[in-house]
Amino acid sequence: MASSQAASHIHQLLDEHWTATLNVEQSVWRDADVVVASHPEPSHTDHVYLIRREDSCIIVVPQALVGSTTIACASWPSAAVFDRAFVRTLYGDAVSSIHGPFWLGYATQDTFHPVDSRGARLLGEAPPDQDGLSAMRTMVSENEWIDAGFEIPAAQAYGCFVDDELVCAGTLTPFRGVPANIGVLTHPGHRNQGFGAAMLSALTAKALSHSPAAQCRVLDENGAAVRMARLLGYVEDGRSLEVVLQVHPSGDGFRG
Repeated sequence: MASSQAASHIHQLLDEHWTATLNVEQSVWRDADVVVASHPEPSHTDHVYLIRREDSCIIVVPQALVGSTTIACASWPSAAVFDRAFVRTLYGDAVSSIHGPFWLGYATQDTFHPVDSRGARLLGEAPPDQDGLSAMRTMVSENEWIDAGFEIPAAQAYGCFVDDELVCAGTLTPFRGVPANIGVLTHPGHRNQGFGAAMLSALTAKALSHSPAAQCRVLDENGAAVRMARLLGYVEDGRSLEVVLQVHPSGDGFRG
């Protein structure tokens, strides 16, 4: 477990990161008000993210939704806004799916406690690796697959094998060229055997070789995964919801 000093350092790093990335005042992370920010990547026209840190709630939306979202949330406290039902009332039929809430944990070189990686490696494009990944997909729900990051084109996929069988897969997703988020998915028949921790450890080491902090995002309700992340040195910094909006066939924006 991370010391209080190390945890404070992580929170400070995240204050600086989110403040710069979302172009908001640093004081918003200590307020109970709802703040709406434009997504830093203009191409993301079909996603809304709600980030809950301490008493604050930041809603990250496509530029076209900044005004309407700000007006709709003006009289609501952040605790009420960070809610699936509220999000559905906010965007109505434009909501395609909602994922989360996710627990957001972060590790640095000072907090990270690695374990044996059990041979976790980058998966190739050749049939043996891709066949294993396809087989894994049939063993889990669609939401599990998406929540672990496998639907993101830019994500790099990694795997742990036992006797040529893929028993655990992970993703390392970059943001602006830097490894930013880690997702882990273990074969249902091989859970509680340490493969998830091995994969998370391997990907954390990889991420920290390029970035001052690694992010692990797991479902808040997955207590075992949260405990695993904490044991490896991840410090809780917040929670998030990811909202996928329906878009026009042209891709020009969401369909209301």
